[in-house]
Amino acid sequence: MLGVKNPRAASVAARVGTRLIIGSLTAFVLLLGKPAEALPGTHAPAISTYDTRASSVVLAYRHGASDEGPFNTFSYNANFSNTTGILSAQFGIHYVNFDAKANDSTAHGVGASGVALFVFPVAARWADGVPKAAIAFDIGSVPTVYVSGQRQYVTLPLVLGLGVPLSPHKAITLTPWFEASFSANFDTIFKSTDITVDPDAVTTKVNPDGTINVSLKDGAVEAAVKKGVSIDSGFVVPLRAGLEASIHVSESVDFNLYSSFATLGGGFAGTSALTFGAGLGYRWDEIVPAVLPVERRLEHENCDAVEARFRSCPSSGKWLTPEQRAKESKPPLPTATPPVQPAPVPPAVSPPPPAAPPAAAPTQPAPAASPSAPPSAVFPG
Repeated sequence: MLGVKNPRAASVAARVGTRLIIGSLTAFVLLLGKPAEALPGTHAPAISTYDTRASSVVLAYRHGASDEGPFNTFSYNANFSNTTGILSAQFGIHYVNFDAKANDSTAHGVGASGVALFVFPVAARWADGVPKAAIAFDIGSVPTVYVSGQRQYVTLPLVLGLGVPLSPHKAITLTPWFEASFSANFDTIFKSTDITVDPDAVTTKVNPDGTINVSLKDGAVEAAVKKGVSIDSGFVVPLRAGLEASIHVSESVDFNLYSSFATLGGGFAGTSALTFGAGLGYRWDEIVPAVLPVERRLEHENCDAVEARFRSCPSSGKWLTPEQRAKESKPPLPTATPPVQPAPVPPAVSPPPPAAPPAAAPTQPAPAASPSAPPSAVFPG
């Protein structure tokens, strides 16, 4: 209400009040329709990683180029894996901007994603749990809003995706993927030159105390907004396809490379757009034991708990030590055949020793010869 001193001032105040209302309507419409020209298919990415072995966080940047103008996406994703390593619930918050060539200002926006990713291995796994080949399905939504000085663009896509993670080596995973987005789109356009108010819809009332009330008839604001604001809505199915390369730096860290081809419109009939980017993933939780080989599943388990669980198994009573198993697995050594003892040979009877010849009679020593007579002179010797 405006205080006045005379009728002339009241008339002036009435005109001023009408202008204030019209100006307020303009400001109100500006708040409603502050956005940007965008196209279907510019929603934020749905999947941050196809690695579901453990819960993780991923920081990523993507840059896109199209005939409609360049666009950028900065993403933060928190991913939670279940105990089987098959399901990953991925939640993301995204900052997006789109420098549409049709506008003088860059559209800035935000997106939020909630997607369920299922990865089913169809081949064996590497020692760290990475599947050598798998089939991946994802379903979720990535609502995204862009805002600029001319338009407000909202897209609400229901995302359905298919991927094929392939790991020729445990250190790298290549995933070709395809995505269809069933999108409801709302584009609010503000046209300031079309904002008019019918003078007959404006009423003024002078109060006894000299104040004036200025008001609009019912429906005047709605009619003004309808003339100055138009809302384009539609339902289309943008398509995307791409290739993701994930380098497993360690069991906790991944380096991701992204590339994709998309259309800004329904199907592959709209303006084409190419996107490239990179991201860093960190697994803040341990790899779920279900994806590891049997010999690695109990690495981090308490030994007492493992022993108690083993004793509850029916086969625990038949358990043998490795030494006992090795001994049982060896074939028995062949028994040596005792040598055949030769038949005893009777001792040969030795002939009796020859009889000793009869002892000869002891011979008497021959008598010593008598010494010869000394020589004589007669008979010289």
